[in-house]
Amino acid sequence: MSGPRAAGRVRTFVSTCAVCALPIGAGHAADLTSQTPTPELAPSAPPVLPSLSGWYVKVGALGSISKSSSNLYTQALAEVPLPGGGSVLTGVGPQAQIPGRGASYTNIYTAAFLGGYYFTPNWSVEVASGFPVWSTVKINGYSPAGPPSETVLGKLIPAAIPITGLYHFTQFGGFQPYLGAGLSPTFALQVRNGYATGGSYEPTVGFIVQGGFDYMFNQHWGVFVDAKQAFVNTTGNSTGINLGPPLGIVTVAGSIKTNARPVSFTTGITYRF
Repeated sequence: MSGPRAAGRVRTFVSTCAVCALPIGAGHAADLTSQTPTPELAPSAPPVLPSLSGWYVKVGALGSISKSSSNLYTQALAEVPLPGGGSVLTGVGPQAQIPGRGASYTNIYTAAFLGGYYFTPNWSVEVASGFPVWSTVKINGYSPAGPPSETVLGKLIPAAIPITGLYHFTQFGGFQPYLGAGLSPTFALQVRNGYATGGSYEPTVGFIVQGGFDYMFNQHWGVFVDAKQAFVNTTGNSTGINLGPPLGIVTVAGSIKTNARPVSFTTGITYRF
């Protein structure tokens, strides 16, 4: 009799525990379902920058230091008799170098304009120029035949258009140094008389090396510093000399041959399109 009673009591206890467990389990499940998982924040994408066209311009101030040596040549002066009587002072024979004589060119300070195109992030081609200004050519050295040293031989507006290929070092972030070389067509826009009259300069092409750097503040704007060394041989010609009163201008052929090595420095603003 005790066996069946014990079994009944056990079944009653288990049923009671099961009934009590139902609300507890349901409440726990409700708690689990009420906890909404927090979504993970996706990493922010970097801003999309507009692509560059490759073109760029630079504007700034230029100073060109004239480093040159020049030799002067002229015909000999002689009095040539005229058919109707009398004589005239004029140049005769071939030109010869004037011993102890040379000439110097004044430095140039002006505004500079540069423009170029990037074919790749590292390689570009560039063309430069400047606002035209006058340079004065003065005689130096001594000659007993005159004129005295520092006499103004003439004035000219020199023009050079350097065309260079550049390699840009881009591994330093905003600081981007570059090196380059190219050709520099050189000519005179205008020539004024001085002691020499009827002057002109033959156009020529020189060699040029270049170095500098851009410092970019952002994708488009920056500043630059640039240096150029040119190697140019030029020839100027004249048809007469001004001896002043009472002789005035005397017809005599002369020339100036210049071995020019100007060094130019430019600094200003860079803009990339």
